[in-house]
Amino acid sequence: MKNNHIFTLIINCFSLIFSAILLYFNYDIIAYLLIAFVLIVDILIYTSDIDIRYKLLSGKKSIIYAVVDNLNVINLYYGYRMTKNITNKVYKIIKEKVGNKGIVKKYDNYFIIIINFQNKNELNYLISRINNDIDLLYDDELVSLNLRCGIHICDDEDYNSNENRASIACEMAKKEQIDYYKYYDDLDIEDELNEKKILNNLVNALKNNDFEIFFQPKYDYKNNIVVGSEALVRLRQNDNIVAAKEFIDIAEKYGFTVYLDKYVLKEVCKKINELKKDNIKFNTISINVSRKTLCQNNMIEYYESILKKYNIDKNDIELEVTERNEDSYTSLVEKIHELSKKFNVSIDDFGIGNSSLSMLMENHIKTVKIDRQFIIDKSENGRKLLNNIIKLIKELDFNIIAEGVETIEQQEYLKSKGCNIIQGYYFSKPLTFNEYKNLLDRRSWWILEK
Repeated sequence: MKNNHIFTLIINCFSLIFSAILLYFNYDIIAYLLIAFVLIVDILIYTSDIDIRYKLLSGKKSIIYAVVDNLNVINLYYGYRMTKNITNKVYKIIKEKVGNKGIVKKYDNYFIIIINFQNKNELNYLISRINNDIDLLYDDELVSLNLRCGIHICDDEDYNSNENRASIACEMAKKEQIDYYKYYDDLDIEDELNEKKILNNLVNALKNNDFEIFFQPKYDYKNNIVVGSEALVRLRQNDNIVAAKEFIDIAEKYGFTVYLDKYVLKEVCKKINELKKDNIKFNTISINVSRKTLCQNNMIEYYESILKKYNIDKNDIELEVTERNEDSYTSLVEKIHELSKKFNVSIDDFGIGNSSLSMLMENHIKTVKIDRQFIIDKSENGRKLLNNIIKLIKELDFNIIAEGVETIEQQEYLKSKGCNIIQGYYFSKPLTFNEYKNLLDRRSWWILEK
């Protein structure tokens, strides 16, 4: 905006000087045409400023601050050309839907919509129509397009204040799981901004390869062998290792887990090939699949393409799906059912979600992991519940793993109930790849140092 005014001032100065010269030499018509041209340019530049157009738009109005969901991560994976192509097509859709009811301004990574009404139902309907069209733009691997919108119903304050509030509301909208918009609210603004800072750090960490995969062994103490491992993502930050529990909730809220899951899958495939190259025997490596990834339309095809690219046998990996899913139960069962036709699938955190028994009956699940909270619960009812869970899973002929085992008392109790495969700090902390590789290469299966 400031640059526009400077540009206008420069044009005006040169034009006035040139017009004076023309008038001096009696070129009156050309001089007048030049002055008229300058006036037209002034008007065009003046009215192109969004705050000026805001003032010129009559009646009650609202400002929508809109961004394409995960645009920075899409740019990281697919490049600037695709990002620009996306924003251009989204801009056309917004312009079409807004029509003559408002103003649309496109910036590098966001859009401003000034709409000529304040009714929330109308605003919600407008955003829904825009997102319906955007959703049809691409049918590409794990490219999920949505417009996240912050809405502020304008008061009597200046444009900049109203836009700033819409921008803050947009930051809040990025955590919404169902609706893709948020109205400005003074509450929890500081928390939202802190989350945005953490998300930016995660994006930069992925770009700079600051994530690392650790492997926590699964131990069969009955046969005294390691029977597999779970791949766990960690963040290296200032010589410290940050566990996923410190950032995974925010990553899940903002959809970043889709890109994190892709990273883990590729890294695990690379490590598997390294083990094979060194002739080191290993068993199945489990990989967590987040809710966001599970909801992607082309998720199965993408995972198959990565395994094919790295020449990985499907039996070398197992996909862990948690019951903690906010989708409808029917939708979740359908997604896991399709997934389990193609891959080895295990249910993580068993017992804490909804409809656990039906989940087992309606899918081709091979392994069930009992959630840690049942392991640590020493109450009488807790023990009864754990006993019956173990009995049920064994009778259904599923593999059973107890996770989060941290003490010898827990291990001995599970042993007495016939649960032989354990994962937890009592046997081993998560190991770096080199540590895990050395463990497998030693052929020594004694309990690991904590």
